[in-house]
Amino acid sequence: MYQIADKSDLSGIAALWGEAFGDSPEAVSRFFEAFPDCISFVAREQGQIVSMVHALPQTLRAGADLPAAYVYAVATLQSHRGRGLCRELMAFAESDLTQRGFACAVLTPGEPSLFDFYRSLGYTPAFTRNRTACSGGTPIPAAEYLALRERLLTGPHMVYNLRTLEYARQVYGLTFYRTETGIAAASREYTAEVLPEDLGGAPFAMVKWLDTPRPLKNAYLGFALE
Repeated sequence: MYQIADKSDLSGIAALWGEAFGDSPEAVSRFFEAFPDCISFVAREQGQIVSMVHALPQTLRAGADLPAAYVYAVATLQSHRGRGLCRELMAFAESDLTQRGFACAVLTPGEPSLFDFYRSLGYTPAFTRNRTACSGGTPIPAAEYLALRERLLTGPHMVYNLRTLEYARQVYGLTFYRTETGIAAASREYTAEVLPEDLGGAPFAMVKWLDTPRPLKNAYLGFALE
């Protein structure tokens, strides 16, 4: 049974999330508190959530501002893998997102092998990025970081908001910097992005158009809640 989840499903989602990604129930609760507009899709068997897909409403700036769904935390219980549940749940989710008026679905494969899986579902590589080390800079507020980010990103890109940056700051311990060449978001253990140095590079994220396809040459996504 494929359904849109509600608040009563949080414990079931957290259990699957923990098995798939190792996050605690508290971390999962923090995610949904940070993104109350997240749409969660689940597959159930005998009342148990056995597969899940989450969609975060975002804005893709590609000439015009397009409503995009960032597909995140896709997972199936180990005991239920290999049966096509994820494939069918993704189709269910995409149908719902189309009806809601989203122009496209965007996702970041968690490992290189998943590019082929998502390609089989109709997704194509559309976003690239380099992995540039951060050498620090002058700390700045998140709002200033966002304004500078929009000035630097002149091509197609995903637009972030303060809520996304605040969540990333809490989870990854990020500090936002103005650098000699642009901006960076990084902690001691993790570099989220360095601009403009991260522009270009290897395939990083994929898109599936839910309505009329648009060209996305040299598109940039960013750290995208990896």
